[in-house]
Amino acid sequence: MNQWSKQVQDFTYQRTRQWRQQGKLVGLVGGEHSIPLGAIGALAEEFPGLGVLQIDAHADLRPAYEGFQQSHASIMHNVLEQVPISQLVQVGVRDLCELEYERATHDPRITTHYDAVLQERLLHGESWHELCKEIIGALPQHVYCSFDIDGLDPGLCPATGTPVPGGLSFAQANLLLKTLVQSGRK
Repeated sequence: MNQWSKQVQDFTYQRTRQWRQQGKLVGLVGGEHSIPLGAIGALAEEFPGLGVLQIDAHADLRPAYEGFQQSHASIMHNVLEQVPISQLVQVGVRDLCELEYERATHDPRITTHYDAVLQERLLHGESWHELCKEIIGALPQHVYCSFDIDGLDPGLCPATGTPVPGGLSFAQANLLLKTLVQSGRK
């Protein structure tokens, strides 16, 4: 499995470079969450200091999942280990293991906005707009956006394979992305 994943990584890397050389905006839609590694690598070469905005129920910081190093649960670990990004900003995380928590806490490139903390701040009267500005403010000028469907409330996407209670509403996700665009980041 790891060998096949390497082939997919190489393919997405080459195709992303090819499309970027033609001036195209590249996005990957659907499929398994570990697939973007090659694309993020190609974009990080083009945009030194690239940041990643990750909307996700899971931290995806495991070195491997059930022996599979290129798994969906390892994508951000692999990005941090293999791609020269400057910042990973995670939003909506609510399911992670102790190892992932330790990594998120001690790696200065990672800022994790846990869903429970965001919800508590909202309940104490902070506005989602202000929270979005804070979240986006931690990102550099060039950003790759990774949006896992399970980052949303599972009531909006009940067929996801990894539902976790909590998550962003559709309106919250829209405002977060709108805030990213309005910030002038690319």
